[in-house]
Amino acid sequence: MPPSPLITLQTITKSHGTKPLFAGLSLVVAEGERLALVGNNGCGKSTLLQVMAGVEEIDDGAITSVKGLHTAYVPQQDSFPSGVTVSEVVEEALVAAKCDPADIARRISVALGEMGFRDNDTKVDTLSGGWRKRLSIATALAREPDLLLLDEPTNHLDIDSIVWLEEFISSLRCAVVFVSHDRYFIENLATRVLEINRAYPGGALIAEGSYSAFLEYREQVRAQMERHRATLQNKVRREVEWLRQGVKARTTKSQSRIDEAHRLMGELAKVSAPDAARAGIEFSSSRRKTKDLIVAEGVSQSRGGKELFRNLTLSISPGTRLAIVGPNGSGKTTLIKTLFGELPPTTGTVQQANNLSIALFDQARSAAQQDITLKEFLCPEGDSVLFQGESIHVAGWAARFLFSRDHLAVSVASLSGGEKARALLARIMVQKADILLFDEPTNDLDIATLEVLEESLESFAGGVIIVTHDRYLLDKIGCSVVGLSQGNAQLFGDYPQWELARREQRKQERQRDKSTKMGQGINGPNSSGTATQKPKLSRTDAKALASIERDISSAEQRLAKIQGELSDPVIAYNAIKLSELCTALNEQQSKIDALYQRWEELEAAK
Repeated sequence: MPPSPLITLQTITKSHGTKPLFAGLSLVVAEGERLALVGNNGCGKSTLLQVMAGVEEIDDGAITSVKGLHTAYVPQQDSFPSGVTVSEVVEEALVAAKCDPADIARRISVALGEMGFRDNDTKVDTLSGGWRKRLSIATALAREPDLLLLDEPTNHLDIDSIVWLEEFISSLRCAVVFVSHDRYFIENLATRVLEINRAYPGGALIAEGSYSAFLEYREQVRAQMERHRATLQNKVRREVEWLRQGVKARTTKSQSRIDEAHRLMGELAKVSAPDAARAGIEFSSSRRKTKDLIVAEGVSQSRGGKELFRNLTLSISPGTRLAIVGPNGSGKTTLIKTLFGELPPTTGTVQQANNLSIALFDQARSAAQQDITLKEFLCPEGDSVLFQGESIHVAGWAARFLFSRDHLAVSVASLSGGEKARALLARIMVQKADILLFDEPTNDLDIATLEVLEESLESFAGGVIIVTHDRYLLDKIGCSVVGLSQGNAQLFGDYPQWELARREQRKQERQRDKSTKMGQGINGPNSSGTATQKPKLSRTDAKALASIERDISSAEQRLAKIQGELSDPVIAYNAIKLSELCTALNEQQSKIDALYQRWEELEAAK
């Protein structure tokens, strides 16, 4: 039996001022599905989420939903009052949603527990960006929605947090509609993908399955559209030629052919390529012949008494593609400042080539916060920019980055996040650089711009250093990787190699923790002073490994049953039963965690 529809949008139209976003768009969101919304910046993805959330009104069309539909919306930017606790944030949201007062305590406990909060009295002001995002989602989940709407949930999260979020969302029973530019995130979560683009019939293209399935389907559709366009062009060419020859007799037949010619020309004018709106990105290399641009030997760095990384040796040469990855707070920004001479290393040396030219694209987009016009930002002097020896008028240069002439008089500081990013790219492109330094470049950029950016980074003749959480980008441009974690800094050939090493490190840490509890280090000396041998998998352990997946499945079914009982409104009025179920929920989750840990230990011991 197919899943029931939750919300139906029928030929809806929406504009912002004089700018049309989408027209005639239709969509059905069904129970349990995970729908990804993609498209160029400004196409209306966030607006469509807000329409489904009831935050924005449509200009035309109809929206229907099942009776009693509970919808929760998590905007792109997290905003919380200062000085409050995480539980107070959730409580305020539930009160505003007019939830049953007797059920609020249960909802707070369950939502915060699911999101990993151990202390419900934690102050919001002390939370990192990743935990603030968890709190936003917890606040939405506490409303127990049938439909969860997420706008760019991975922005500003590190890779570990994104992987955790993927796993969590995949476990939800409610339907999820999300906007994201993280292609691996979409690939791992989406059951359907919808691209908003007015070039498609109905203003959108939708495909079942993952992001890769969507890309395959999109290529087929675009090829069909191109064939249709070519056929129309041939027809119009013949009809225009016929019109030029003149019509000898104004018969009914000839007049109908004239009308048909005009109809074909009108239809051709409406058919445009879906890829038309793409920023033109191409960076200018200094073509410097210096072999080593930056050489770091035995570099260590400590800040505030904490060692961030130690004994790191690396070199940056023309053609180098280097990614710096690690959890938030691991020292990525500090490493960049150390490599570029802003901070002296605690130990070791850093040498730079003379007159090193660096083009910076920083996470804060600080250069694009100025209260000057876009024209002044792109062209500080005169009316033209010099790009690769060619003088280009500032209006034409701005158009290359999808800005109209009207944008030139707008303050850079007032631009949207995506517009600021494109403006900064336009400014960087006119610099002849030895090294491109990108700190979280993917935030606020749409997928089409990211694809062009990736191609430009691949072809750049100088060195590239990039800090990013975008796993697809790291794979695409083939970066070597500096992985930072708990004071360690290691070099890896590529991102998959680092990811494999990180998983192995986690296993070793869990094994080490277990051995420590048993009074012996996993690699510590034994009584005879020799290294401890790695134990082979015993017959008992082999039997346990064969059955542990079944045990995990049973435990998760029990957890789901407890969560279902907690969702019963009757329980909210039974304080004793509520307390028992919350305790059982925590115990069952601990049991599942222990089973997964045991499974990993047994796998590692094979």
